[in-house]
Amino acid sequence: MAAASAVAVSTPAVAGKSNVQTLPAVTNPCDLGLTTPDAIDCAGYYPGNLVTGSDADIQAQKDAIAELDGDFVWDGDWASVEATKQLTLGGPDGNQLSFGETLFGLTIIGAHFGNVAGPAGNVSVFWLFDFGTEGADFVTLDNIQGFSNAVLYTTGNPPAVPEPATWAMMLLGFGAAGTAMRRSRRTAQLAQLA
Repeated sequence: MAAASAVAVSTPAVAGKSNVQTLPAVTNPCDLGLTTPDAIDCAGYYPGNLVTGSDADIQAQKDAIAELDGDFVWDGDWASVEATKQLTLGGPDGNQLSFGETLFGLTIIGAHFGNVAGPAGNVSVFWLFDFGTEGADFVTLDNIQGFSNAVLYTTGNPPAVPEPATWAMMLLGFGAAGTAMRRSRRTAQLAQLA
């Protein structure tokens, strides 16, 4: 029963957000804590499955993403998003949502839950995460009841790897620092002997 109530828990709507005309009315405020790590923002729960490639659903997805606090504007290219579509959950407990890549920085994921427990029912939700530079290989769904599918709209880039020239300069710098430390130690030893 505790798992069923996790979906029914709702968070207050974020101030300053307005419902865009092409979106269906929110049936229940979405739950930032439905995932681990928690999302930093969410849009939904919207009735039905909006995570499809139909023209109306693509426009609804664009509008839902615009409701999130990030600056990302989705171009509506369903082919690129559909390539990330996950229909099954993995991990040892069967509750991990993985897109086959490490997620970095601001990341937006949309998901559909059919007949989720609680008053929300058959809904779609859009989450904004911040995975920072550490990244994450998956998101854990704290309640998988009714999970249908999820897609990845955007994720940040991995931290830059220094160029070989940068590595060479760093190694030279460390070598110079080591040489200077050795010389100062030798000078100190000679001063003590004298």
